[in-house]
Order: sequence, then structure tokens, then C-alpha cells
Amino acid sequence: MQNMTRRGSVYYVRFIVPKERWHDVGIATGARNGKRRDITKSLTTKDYREALVRRDAALTIIREETNAALAQQNLPPLHGDWKPSWGNIQQQLTEQALEARKALEEADTYRRPYYENDDPDTGHIVAEAISDRDFGADVVREELRATVQKIEAESTNKHEGRERAQAAYKQALGIAMGTATPLSVLLDRWFPQLEGHVTKELIDRHHRAFTRFGQYLADAQDLHTDNPEGYARSIPIERIDRKAAGHFREWLEKLPNVGPRVVGFHLSTMNTFWKWAQDVGYAEINPWEGSTRGLKKKIAKASRERGEKRPYTEAELIALLTQARERLQHPKKWPWARVIYDMLRLAPLTGCRQNELASLTVGRIIQPAQPGLLWRISITEEVSKTRSSTREVPLHPIAQEVIAQRLAELPAEHTLDTQLFPECKPGGRDDKPGHYLSKRYATFLRSALGEKPEIDFHSFRRCFSTFMTTAEANGAQHCSNLVLDHLIGHKPVSLAHNTYAAKRFNWSVYDKAIMEMVAKGVSDQLRTYMSST
Repeated sequence: MQNMTRRGSVYYVRFIVPKERWHDVGIATGARNGKRRDITKSLTTKDYREALVRRDAALTIIREETNAALAQQNLPPLHGDWKPSWGNIQQQLTEQALEARKALEEADTYRRPYYENDDPDTGHIVAEAISDRDFGADVVREELRATVQKIEAESTNKHEGRERAQAAYKQALGIAMGTATPLSVLLDRWFPQLEGHVTKELIDRHHRAFTRFGQYLADAQDLHTDNPEGYARSIPIERIDRKAAGHFREWLEKLPNVGPRVVGFHLSTMNTFWKWAQDVGYAEINPWEGSTRGLKKKIAKASRERGEKRPYTEAELIALLTQARERLQHPKKWPWARVIYDMLRLAPLTGCRQNELASLTVGRIIQPAQPGLLWRISITEEVSKTRSSTREVPLHPIAQEVIAQRLAELPAEHTLDTQLFPECKPGGRDDKPGHYLSKRYATFLRSALGEKPEIDFHSFRRCFSTFMTTAEANGAQHCSNLVLDHLIGHKPVSLAHNTYAAKRFNWSVYDKAIMEMVAKGVSDQLRTYMSST
């Protein structure tokens, strides 16, 4: 019962005071504790249908009396002079229709029969009384008409305003009567199901997609909205067809500073959501199927124009190592120099991602009991990007020296969960240890090599792949593509490798591959710079 409550058998109207005005209304109305959250008045009726009829008039009187009391205290009226935009009215209509839908679903559908001569024994029914649901539906229609009149009143063009009002009424009535389902109902089910299964960053990306979708829908109707995602949520899923999907892509591609990769992200969000809506029975078809066709070529072209991502050159790696080593001499001025210098020697020799290294703990360092085997680091499921990324990577003596030094500096009371890089505090939406490292490294990279968008921290993984490939070309026996896929955490491409070949070889194979990679894939000069302290 929206804005109504019942005490005993009598119905009361309940006027909700906006939270930011509790104190003002409390002062104006003389509340005991100085603030008032709501104002409740009797509707002096025990009949639910009569209470519905009286509710809106009572709310209007309460608002007028409250504003008058506020004026006597020289306080602004409730809601000030703000007027809702068309988009906000649409959202208000949807919320109103959803409340009505819930009430109508709970309402009694029984129609009391009227018998001929008021004699039930005759069995002749001449009429039926109106049911609670029928009466409620009539009230809902009147309430929705009253709300959509705001759309017509706000419009400068009366003809267009009337058409918008009629369309909004038809849409809201469909929601109230259960023949249409607004996206809000489905999104409120979909987003909670994603939590814990995907990153918060991806969930944020989905919200950005629906924000842009709402802006497109509003623009298509020549409407202004202060809350684009809220406007999108007010639209019934039945209204979105292939034409709307196609026009949304065209609209996105015309936006300034939005490249084809972002367009692909947004369309992928829509496609994923609609597939789920199909699975739960709220979408007959998926209008977004095939909506990304042709985007791969556009993304590739944009990447070429921007500069293809690539591995570091040997000269760049030496320059980075030299810069980091010089900054080690001034730890107060360059507090991140030590972490960056360690990463410069670990990342290209392990192929690990930024967060995989920044999150290293004592328990993820494996020191073999057998002599002659290399130390390894374990990339566990909670820090890996994909299922294929869970792996163990041997440490070349240069990389092992970095880890051994970090272990030696830990306090005596450390545990298996103690971080090797305590400087890397968790941050960002997903509380990843690599968050701040990413920012500090990007700053270091620009200061050392200038603006080069084609290289980043991920370029160390490209270096690892390059070292492996070079070593194999120089005669290394263990640096095959399959071994590289295992070490870098990629699912092998070929069916023979990803289905029939062993998922993991004897550890001596990987140890030999790492040693051969550095011996035959890394130049003597670069090896010297990496190993010198």
C-alpha cells in the first residue's frame, strides 16, 4: 500500500519526508526530537477502495500544510522549485506502475454474483459485482493518467507533448497490468547474480553500457534525462527490437572519444544480458545477436593507427633498468623505485601479469627439496585472470635472486599469507594489489621513455614470448609453443595441444625451458643489466 498504512481497521495516509529535510520539517511542525521522518493522518475509513480514493487528496493537503509551516520558519518548501525532466517522469511512472502491478497481483479477483429476485436457489445469475482487482485497475488508470499529464504540461509543443503522454501512459499501463516488463525488474535480478562471479570492474562496465543505452533511448525520443540508466530501466524489454539495437550501435559509433573497442564492450553487455533474459523466459529473441559484426576489423584498424602493442626493445629494457637503478639511490624521492626495479627483473623472465606478481605471498613461493631444480612461483585461482592462468612458473636465478632478497627482508613472525611486496596495497574496485603498481609504473614509464602508448606493463609478457620464440629459433629444445602456453597461462590453440596433449609436463621440462630461454633468447648485455645490483 503505497503511502498508506492501517491501524486496527482504519486506513491512514503516510506522507514521507525527504531525508535531507527531516530536521527542517521537525522544526516547522514542532517534533519532540527535532526531526520528523513522516506525517500520518487518518483517512477515517475502514474500506480499502475508499481509502485509495481519498489518499491523493490527503497527501496534497499534508504537503501544502507542511510547506506553509516551513514558510513561517523562513525555510524553503519541500523539493524547492525543482521540476522533473521527462526522463525522470518516465522513471516515476515506471515505479508507480510496478507498485500498482504488485497491488493488483495481490488483489482479490472474486466477483460476487447477483441472482434473479435475489434468490440464489434459482441459479440464475443476472450480474456480478466488481472485484477488488477490477476496482484497483480503474484506480490505477486514473493515477497513471494524472502522472502522464505532467509530460504534456512540460512540453512546449502541445501536439508532441500529447503524443509522448499517450505513449508513456500505454507503456506504464502495460507494466501495471502485467503485459510488459521494464528492464529494472530484470536488471535488479541480473546484477546480483554477477556479484562474486565477475570483477566489480566488469559490473561497472555493464552499468556504463546501460547508462549510454538510456541516453540513446532518451535522445531518440528527444527527451532530457538526468539519470540515463534510470531511464533505460523504465523501458519494457518488449520494446527493444533489432532496429533499436542497430540504431544504438550507429549512435555509439558517432560519439566523440568512443572507439570501436568501447562500442564492442557495450554491445557485448547487451548481448550477455539478453541471453540471460531469454534463459529466464522474459525475451523471445535476442536482438543483439550479431550486433558486433565487423567491429574486429575496426578495432584492428584503430589499433594500427594508435600503434600496435609490442614488446620492449632491448634498448628500452636497458634504459628502464638503468633509470630504476639510479632512483634506488634516492628512496625518499622515489619510494616506488625498489618495487619497479624488482618487477623489471621478474616480469620479463616469468611472463606473469602485473597483479600476479604484486599479490605474491610467502605461501606461493615453492622451494623444491631436490637439488638442481629451480624455485617456482604459484599463480593461484584467486589471482589468475582465467582458468588457464592457474600455473606454476620456474624462476631463473636472476628472478630467484629478487624473490630470495624479498624473503630475507620479511619480519621473523611472517606467515604464509605475508605479501612479498608490502608496498603494493590493495586498491581499485576489486581491491587488487596491482592497482597502485599500475599507476606508479605508468608514471615511471612515461618519465623514462616518454609517451609511447604501444608499450605498457603487459609488454613484459610479450617480451617473455619473444625470448622463448627467439631461443627456439636459436636451437633451444624445450622452448616449444606448447611449453610457452603452459608457462604464460594461455589455452593452447590447436586441438591436438588443448585436448590430447598432457596438461602439464614433468617440471624438469619447464626448468630447462626457462634456462634455455635466458641463455639463447636474451642477449649477454641485457642479461648483465638484469643480474647486476
